[in-house]
Amino acid sequence: MRRAPRALRAAPPGVTLLEVLVVLALLAVLAAAAARAWTPTQAERAAHSYANHVRALRATALAGGTGAIRWAPDAGRFDVWRGGPPLAADVGDPAAATDAVAPPDGVAVVGTLRDGVRWTPDGSGRSFAGGGVYGGRVRFAGKHATWDVVVASSGRIRVEAVAP
Repeated sequence: MRRAPRALRAAPPGVTLLEVLVVLALLAVLAAAAARAWTPTQAERAAHSYANHVRALRATALAGGTGAIRWAPDAGRFDVWRGGPPLAADVGDPAAATDAVAPPDGVAVVGTLRDGVRWTPDGSGRSFAGGGVYGGRVRFAGKHATWDVVVASSGRIRVEAVAP
């Protein structure tokens, strides 16, 4: 019995190496795009870092110490006061700040609490300028996104993405 010519024979089942490589290349491109979408931006990381500082300062005040933070526009950083007696007299004096937190390169603080916030032992926020209960927003603008940290006078702190 004669065999059929090679061109008429059925190809063996399976896929070729070229088909496998094309599928893998497409999956790699899709994975790279998905990873970029899930990676937080610098502005988002800066906003979450600031929110965590404010939460820690409020916790310090609730424990009977001092917790305060204020934007220093001349220095381009947040001055932080932590510890000591509640509402110590040197809170607000940049020389007495216990810490300084600067936003990362590429992130601008474009909106801030006008006078900073000083936490009282009952957990409410007050203005450095005196007066009553105080809250507001701090805005972090990056190259690809803008984020707000909303500081409520009651002590609630949340991070929100700003619509483009």
